[in-house]
Amino acid sequence: MDSLPQHGVPKGTVTKRTWNASRFYREATHEYWVYVPAQYAPSEPASVMVFQDGFMYVDSNGLVRAPTVFDNLISKGEMPVTIGIFVNPGMKEVFYDQRERQYVALDDAYVRYLLDEIFVQVGNDYNLVDDAAGRAIAGMSDGGLCAFTAAWERPDVFSKVISHVGSFTRPGLGAEYPPLIRASRGKPKPIRVFLQDGMNDLNITTGNWPLANLAMESALKFARYDYRFEIGAGGHDLIHGGAIFPDTLRWIWRDCPGVRRGGAADALDSVIGRWDVVTNVFGHRRRSALTIAVQDGALAVAIDDEVDGKIEVAGIAFEDGILSYEYVPPASQLQWGKGTTGTMKAWLRVAGSTIDGALSSTGTDTEFDFWMVGQRRIADGQG
Repeated sequence: MDSLPQHGVPKGTVTKRTWNASRFYREATHEYWVYVPAQYAPSEPASVMVFQDGFMYVDSNGLVRAPTVFDNLISKGEMPVTIGIFVNPGMKEVFYDQRERQYVALDDAYVRYLLDEIFVQVGNDYNLVDDAAGRAIAGMSDGGLCAFTAAWERPDVFSKVISHVGSFTRPGLGAEYPPLIRASRGKPKPIRVFLQDGMNDLNITTGNWPLANLAMESALKFARYDYRFEIGAGGHDLIHGGAIFPDTLRWIWRDCPGVRRGGAADALDSVIGRWDVVTNVFGHRRRSALTIAVQDGALAVAIDDEVDGKIEVAGIAFEDGILSYEYVPPASQLQWGKGTTGTMKAWLRVAGSTIDGALSSTGTDTEFDFWMVGQRRIADGQG
């Protein structure tokens, strides 16, 4: 319902503009639209969200209908007061003829164009936030790649990314991101990433889109980014991305000051209980029971491993839906990760009655991740 106009919800305005004086993309014409919510007040800086292939997102009868979704979520306080900027790729002779040049390069030219030109034009008329925490960027296909590149190159400009069926393909271009992301483990960039794709997306000479997005998801998990990945059965379009767009916005803006959350992700009752956990160690499944409780006002975790029995746990934290803890590896786990001498660290995302994430070994030259999944027990004594 949040993608449809609602009775009594104030409606923002959408104005079309043209930019013909780019220093970055000379002789190219850029059409763009500016959405301004009814709640905008010049005295308060508004958050900003930029969309690539803007015409597909701004269309009130399209698959995403971003202005309508903005109207509804802003009215309910589920996202901040946000000005939307919907930018089409540049055009010299025919529509889209500058799209690939602008969207697929792995450099900061496009984000500088947005910051130094489009933001300046819009900022002449509206009071925009000047910090990355209040800025998001989105796009589909090559536009999704472009959005990720903008945040990757300039996390000081954009802290939030939405990629619909993103083109993380093409050797030397989008396909370079998974190893780059993995290399940032221990020092992840301060960006939040939402990925969406479909299992029937493109499979062509330049790459396989579902596999590329799965590689991105794996890399983001390995490097411990704040991310979410939604994969469905769809193809190279905005049908799935548009259907989940309201929830996507709730997730991407969830900790913005003043935003109403639909239930605190770090509420302790969402993690307390008994969980049956499976850890995959080089293809072998290791089972354990995880008991999570509150003791003396602090979270406590107890592990009962099928081989090692009780394992003492330390460094317990639960923040923004992520449960983490660590322990000294018992005898049977010393060879995990080719000679583990440090600690084992768990990183688990809690979602309803399931948990998933990874157990990593430290103390070796190469860090290993072993995937972990878990299911909450219905009641004590029941599987």
